[in-house]
This record gives sequence, C-alpha cells and structure tokens, in this order.
Amino acid sequence: MKRKISTHIFWAYWIIILAVAGSSALCYKVFFPLYYDWVKDKQIREAYLDIEDLDLANLSEEDFSAFAEYEDENLSFTIADEDFNPIYATRDNHRYLVYRNIEMRLDSFSETPEVIKRDSKLRETTKMRVIITQNGVKYYVVIRDVLQRVGAAKISENFFVAATAFVLLLGSLLIRRFANDVSRPMEKVADVAERVAAGDFRAKADKEGRYEEICRLAESVNSMSEQLLQDWQRLEESRRQTLHQSVCQERADKLHKDFMANISHELKTPLAVISSQSEMIENADAEKRKYYLNSIQEEVEKIAGMVSRLLDISTVDHHMEGLMRKTLDMKEVMEYILMKYEGLVKKKHLHLEIFLEEGCLVYGDQEYIEQAVNNYMMNAIEHMEMGGNLRVTLKGRKTEIRVGVYNSGRQIPLEDMERIWSGFYTTKKKAADSFSHMGLGLYIVQNAITMQEGKCGVHNMPEGVEFWFTLPRA
Repeated sequence: MKRKISTHIFWAYWIIILAVAGSSALCYKVFFPLYYDWVKDKQIREAYLDIEDLDLANLSEEDFSAFAEYEDENLSFTIADEDFNPIYATRDNHRYLVYRNIEMRLDSFSETPEVIKRDSKLRETTKMRVIITQNGVKYYVVIRDVLQRVGAAKISENFFVAATAFVLLLGSLLIRRFANDVSRPMEKVADVAERVAAGDFRAKADKEGRYEEICRLAESVNSMSEQLLQDWQRLEESRRQTLHQSVCQERADKLHKDFMANISHELKTPLAVISSQSEMIENADAEKRKYYLNSIQEEVEKIAGMVSRLLDISTVDHHMEGLMRKTLDMKEVMEYILMKYEGLVKKKHLHLEIFLEEGCLVYGDQEYIEQAVNNYMMNAIEHMEMGGNLRVTLKGRKTEIRVGVYNSGRQIPLEDMERIWSGFYTTKKKAADSFSHMGLGLYIVQNAITMQEGKCGVHNMPEGVEFWFTLPRA
C-alpha cells in the first residue's frame, strides 16, 4: 500500500522524538550509575594522592582549602592517628566520626589504596579505607562519597547532555536515511523528465514505489512523454509527406526539363536528315526520289517512336505519385509473383532456385513492389539462354529486407552499370551489330523502390548478374 510523504514525515518525526526521549531515559537508567561510579572512583583516587603528599601531623590552612574543594564534589574525609585522635573530619562531630568510621571498622583498613564499591541506592556508592604511614606514625584515612542533590544534579546534567547528543546523532542518521528514500525516486523521475525534455520520448519513469505523490508524478511524466511521442510521430509523418510531395514536384519539374531537352536533342538529327532529303528530292530522278521518300519515312517513324517513348516515361512518373502503403509480408508477395512464372521457366527449361526468409515485413505499396519484381524477373528471363540458372532470394536484415534476382549469362560492362537505369538508354548487343533498347523496366523499378525509401542496384556475379532492391522493415 502506497503512503503519502506527509504522513511518512509525521510518523518519522514522532518516532524520532520518542526515540530521543526513550533512548535518553534508557541511557540514564542503565549507564548513569556506571558513569557516576567511574567519576567518583577517579575523584577518590585523586584525593588520596593529594592526602598522601600532605604532612598530616601539621595541616595548614592551605591543606584545609584542598579538603574543601573535594568536599564541594561530594566527598567526605575522616582522618585519625594511630591513637584514634581526630586529625581532620568533614563534619564538626570529629570524635563520633572517628569512632564510627575508623574504630568500628579497623579490620577493613589496608595499606593498599583500593576503592570499595557498594550499591546503596546512590547514598554511599564508593569509598576508600587506607592506612598512610608518615614518620613512623600510622594515619587512618577514610574517603567517602556522600551524594548530595546539587552534586548529583550536576553529574546527571553532564551525562544527560552526552546521552542526548548521542541520540540526536543517531536520529540525524535516521532522518538522512529517510531523506534518501524520498529523494532517490524523485531524482529518478527528474532524470526521466530531463531525457524527455532532451527529446527521448521513450523514457519512462517507474510508477511503482512507496509514496503516492511520487507515483502520481511518475504517471504524469509518462503520460506527458507518450503524448509528446504521439505528437512527434504525427509531425514526423507530416514532414515525410511534405518531403515526399516536394520530391514528387521536383521530379515532375525535372521530368519536364528532361522531356524538353531530350525532345530537342533526339529530334535534331532526324529533322536534319528530313530537311536534307527534302532538298535532294527536287532535282532527283524517279529512282532517287523513291529512295529519298523511303528515307524520310524512316526518319518520321523514328521521330514517332521517340515521342511515344518520352510520353511513356512521363506517364510512368505521373502514375507513381500516389502510393497506397500498408504492412506487407514479403514472403507471401514473392510466392504470389513467382507462381505466374512457372510457365516461362518450364518453356525455357530454366533451373529455378527460390530462397524466401520468414518474417520479412515491410510498409509499402504492393502494386509497385510487384511491378519492380516483375520487371526484374522478365529482364532476367529475356536475357537467359535455354537451360540457364535463375535464383530468387528474400532475406531479412536488421533494418531492411533484400530481394535479389540472379540470372546466368553475360555480365554488364562497368561503364553501363549506372546508365541502364535511365529510360532513354540503349545498349549494344555483343553478338550483333545492331542496337537494342533496354526499355522502361529498370527505370520503373528505380522509381517504384526509391519512392518507398528503398534502394536498388546490380552487380556482376562470377557466371551472371544479380539485380536487387531493399526496403525498410515495417
């Protein structure tokens, strides 16, 4: 069950107060008697050493002052010679004190100074009975602690101050522990908030904790992060659409310029031929005129073909401006396409190998992807001899999928690698002297793939050529 920080602070405060009071009382009850005994033991030993240095046969006023200082510390003295004549006593009734404290307890005196401890409810806790010999005369000395209110209060006060300081130190450590328990999850939430402010909208704060306020704050930060992530994704999608429209517009503008440039360039030669042939007709005989007319007819047909091809390219680019993208399983798409080529493969007796990997999902337009694969397949089959090898692959990578179509046969010259993707390019067959136009197939593939943020290319293999394209994973 989660607790509020205010409640935790309230109870922690009272626990610390009770701990201070209780610990002080406990320390006073248990340790004060020991502390008191230690203080009195020390005082009595010091008093004995001072008395031992005095000339007990001739005490002076200065010696009496020394006794008075110890008496202020709750010590009493009774001193007599070996004939039990009083030398010094704290109270006035010297003879009675000598009789009571010395004569009646002679058997308890010793020449060895030892402090005798006896628990008597703090009325008489410590004492010393010792014999001091000076100049051949024995002196009986009794040093006794007599607890008085003022003295006990003073010692008790000192002890209580020390005990309270110790308990407060312990309480401060407990408060520090509590402060760490509160501040540590707060720091974690603050770190997540800083990461969100820096643009890491996927950062999440821990919603499970001991304190209700911190959990609510973590939930609010997570909610804010999710909302910012959604807003950012919408803005990114809008940016991509705007960029796509801009690219389409740039492509249209470039197409228009290329169209005009190619029209001008491609029509220049046949028009010049037609012009020169027309001039020759005027002065030519019947046979020559027929030749010139046939030549003009050929050039006109060439012009018609050029114009038709240029219009085809314009139509292709225009139709590819609108994409209908969705999540596709490329293995299913490839299997559907390859079924249509069983007849052509059998007709040319081709050896077909198919390697399609599972889990290759893309976000794209199925129609244009099928168009790209179909162009690769038709291009491969048309450029293969009977009984050749054809291999189709689909592989998944970390951030993309790759489709490859390999066919055995002649390799593509390096100087033609880039130009074969142009809609205007023609290549010369190595087996004949005539020219063969490659068609719009590869141009269509390039447009269909690049508009879906993919890449396409070709590279020569040891015994053939592989055309490929990649698309980003869904």
